[in-house]
Amino acid sequence: MDKPLDPKYLKQRRMSNLLKITAVASALALIFFTISGSFTRTLNSSEIRTSKVIQGSLKSTLPASGTVVPLVEETIASNLDTQIGQVLVSAGQSVQKGELLMQLDTTSIRLELDNVDEEIALKLNQIETQKLNLARNINELKGRLELLEVDLDSHKTRHARLTQLSESGSTSKHDLKESALSVKRTKIEIRQLKQSIEDQRASTLAEIEGLKLQKSILDKSRKEKQRILHSTQVLAPSDGLLVWIKKEEGAAVKNGESLARVADTSGYKIEVSISDFYANQLWQGMPAEFKYDEDIFSGTIDSIYTGDEQGILKLTMMLNETQDSSHSVLRQKQRVEVDLITGEIKDALLIEKGPYISGAGEQDIFVIENNTAIKTKVNIGSSNRHFYQVTQGLTLADEIIVSDTSAIAQLKQISIN
Repeated sequence: MDKPLDPKYLKQRRMSNLLKITAVASALALIFFTISGSFTRTLNSSEIRTSKVIQGSLKSTLPASGTVVPLVEETIASNLDTQIGQVLVSAGQSVQKGELLMQLDTTSIRLELDNVDEEIALKLNQIETQKLNLARNINELKGRLELLEVDLDSHKTRHARLTQLSESGSTSKHDLKESALSVKRTKIEIRQLKQSIEDQRASTLAEIEGLKLQKSILDKSRKEKQRILHSTQVLAPSDGLLVWIKKEEGAAVKNGESLARVADTSGYKIEVSISDFYANQLWQGMPAEFKYDEDIFSGTIDSIYTGDEQGILKLTMMLNETQDSSHSVLRQKQRVEVDLITGEIKDALLIEKGPYISGAGEQDIFVIENNTAIKTKVNIGSSNRHFYQVTQGLTLADEIIVSDTSAIAQLKQISIN
């Protein structure tokens, strides 16, 4: 009587059979790819794109994005708390220097100016009053001085007469002494009165100078308020493009609040954005360039700062002064692809960038010889936006396939019709 087989034995047998099948399939696959790799496939020249190896300078670069902005953009701010009276232009309009853009309400500043004018008039009146008071007081003191000088002459005459009489004993010593004291007393009074005149003059002149100083301060305040009154006519500071203007007529504005921005479009700079991953490869003054309309524009990085967006650095690229044509070619807010130049290799072998290469290091490419593309190993060094540097495996003027070769990557060679 037959006995059933052990399940453990059956499982081992099935596993053994599976391993044999897998091994056979792998061997067949290896044989197939080995044989297929040795066959030569034929392609039409229209199916591929080729390029030749050239020699030149390779600028190793970091790719970045840039925006064309005006070299100078001026912001016009309000100089007082007021309201917008009338807006005469629109954003995007070209304006000329001195052109009226906006009229602000002048009621409050005119009232302040009137108050200052009244204070200045009051100070002028006070100055004139002090001058008149000084003249009157000085005249009174001089009148008293003249009377004292007359008294002094009289006392001197009496003292001289009594002195003569005393020599003959015709007057008493007391009278003689009294007359001498009267002369001395009058001289003291004259000296004190002269000093009072000088003190009165100095005191009044000091008060007048104080009033003049107050008036001078008011004059400066008046000039400032006149300047503010003049600024209620918002004028274009230069020829250019009106980028933005606060256009709500009747809206309240605060002192220092922006009213309009005018861009000088006679020159441009580039605002560049790049990941902060490259921060240690950036420096102020590093060269940079970009291509636009078949023209290459070069310049240097003027400043590096942190952008509003996390992980992004902002750079300012100043264009070379010799490239005056940029004024007519470039336009505000244009997007450009900027190359930040980190170094330059002279007399390098260069091949065009394309999907046939995946990066630096050892790569397989197809070199065309006598209508046959032969797989060749090459070493790729530095690169930029347009070229790879070949350090080994190619010579000058070699022709290679630069289109996508992923479909034929397993082949060793290809015939080209």
